[in-house]
Amino acid sequence: MAENKKNNNSENIQKQVPNNVIQITAFKCQAEDCKSKPTRAGFCDHHYMWFKEGLITTEGYKAKDFEKKYQQFIARNKAA
Repeated sequence: MAENKKNNNSENIQKQVPNNVIQITAFKCQAEDCKSKPTRAGFCDHHYMWFKEGLITTEGYKAKDFEKKYQQFIARNKAA
């Protein structure tokens, strides 16, 4: 009898879930104020490089020591 109630409950829950649910995916870069389409790991190419260098976090916010890291990043890329 208890099994029958569990089956009914699971069936009721499945009936309540709508079938037209659309999965929300990232349609823009995760970085702050960027509207470009993401290409890698949720970031556009430019911000992906920043992410790999540690300038921005996985959520897209600037790192705590952003200015210091940014100056080092510019110096490395200027030499290259």
